[in-house]
Amino acid sequence: IKPYRVASLDNKPGCLISLTEAVIPLVIVPDLHARPYFLNNILNYTLGDGSTISQTLCENRINLIFVGDILHTERNTKDRWLAIQDEFAQNIFTGPAISMEMQEGLSLLCGLLELKAAFPENCHILKGNHENILNVTANGDFSFKKYADEGEMCRKFIQEYYGDDILYMIHCVEKALPVAAIGPNCVVSHAEPKAIYSKDEIVNARNNPSVIEGLTWTTNDEAKDGSAIGIIRNLANSFDLNNIEDYVYIGGHRPVTGKFAERQNGKYIQIHNPSAQNIAIVYPDRKFNPSIDIVEVNK
Repeated sequence: IKPYRVASLDNKPGCLISLTEAVIPLVIVPDLHARPYFLNNILNYTLGDGSTISQTLCENRINLIFVGDILHTERNTKDRWLAIQDEFAQNIFTGPAISMEMQEGLSLLCGLLELKAAFPENCHILKGNHENILNVTANGDFSFKKYADEGEMCRKFIQEYYGDDILYMIHCVEKALPVAAIGPNCVVSHAEPKAIYSKDEIVNARNNPSVIEGLTWTTNDEAKDGSAIGIIRNLANSFDLNNIEDYVYIGGHRPVTGKFAERQNGKYIQIHNPSAQNIAIVYPDRKFNPSIDIVEVNK
């Protein structure tokens, strides 16, 4: 078990990433949703010192956390998903519309996994509510249907085009993903935390479906008051951190307009704008300022 991956009770890599001792910037990437060009733009983004994120990654000078939601495009949704819906109505499960969708989604997934394999200690992928390739409703997951029947459409495409083995392997990757991370000055999960969870509850989330659901599916105004600061305090106490007043909780999941939206008196910050390519950069030596520390990578 890697030092950044807190062990669960069954002595397997748990569901919490710990980067509390890092003294390098942390890049938080919101929902990617089948946008491989977003990942490419992140890696080519030039930081203040003139080096790109990919260069600093190679030099072990930066950490990346992706908050999940890799598949299922959220742009051009009406035209594409309606076209896919028409294909599936004719029992065509690998037609041109779904093939275009899956080409983008799977190229992104492969790119992220290649990145994780190349930089295992610096790149971390969290589980989002879309990481459910089998499209099941169980263990904190729910079958996904928004613009069409996206979850089932993706499952059927992979099953028919690649076979059950590849479908199961993707499922295994999803089930191994952590659900939260703590780094210098921030806690991260896919969604706003629905309730206050302890460190042990997060680490052992695979044994508690309500924690999986509560960190990946929460809608606006559904979270318990103070859930963000409550988890910050629990984790800070567990890791002997003293500067919890500087900590914020950052997530994606629910769309925002502009750069960000603040909830829970500014302790929880949403950064997922489906129409933009924004990332949040958290520095270890100062408090996160969303007005200046959320930047657009496609300029």
